[in-house]
Amino acid sequence: MKPTSEQINTLQKLFNTGVERANTMLNYLTEWPLHLQMSAIEILSSQQLQAKLEQRVNTEYVAAMELAVRGEFEAVAQLIFPADSAATLVEVLADPDRRNLDQDALKMKTLSEVGNIFFNGVMGSLSNVINGGITYMAPTYKENTVKHLLASSDSNVNATAILGRIQFKIEQIQVKGDIILFFKIYPFENLLEDITHVK
Repeated sequence: MKPTSEQINTLQKLFNTGVERANTMLNYLTEWPLHLQMSAIEILSSQQLQAKLEQRVNTEYVAAMELAVRGEFEAVAQLIFPADSAATLVEVLADPDRRNLDQDALKMKTLSEVGNIFFNGVMGSLSNVINGGITYMAPTYKENTVKHLLASSDSNVNATAILGRIQFKIEQIQVKGDIILFFKIYPFENLLEDITHVK
């Protein structure tokens, strides 16, 4: 089922709202104001999603937070941090206590916190319009290539993907980067029905 332009606009607004919520929470963790901007979302097949992601991050190892959703529809969501963006976020967000940890533990704890904040924002926005209810557990931290991350995610082969890019920047110290967010949803029609009457 292909979404209408109105449905795509509604999905965009819901994701924008979720990212704005995450932005507010992340600013409590930073010394300087952090600005997030959600790109226009894309609706893709699972095969198209893999091609797009591999084009963006090639075969490099990336860190990711993965969230599984059950209920009215099934979904797997991942927040992917390309290596350079991950390093930037760890540098600007890690609190002094964590800096005593080794680099791997510091990276995992910092990006896990970012992932939790993002998913709380986005899922809070989506949950407001889902009629049948959904449940989800705390997201999990992973590191691998995009190909292996997608292969290990527990999602239906017929799932439809929503892909977006989140740009972040801190103007005061001239740092910026990208985070990639996708949701693989099945059946996608259930989500579209829920958002049809959202104003």
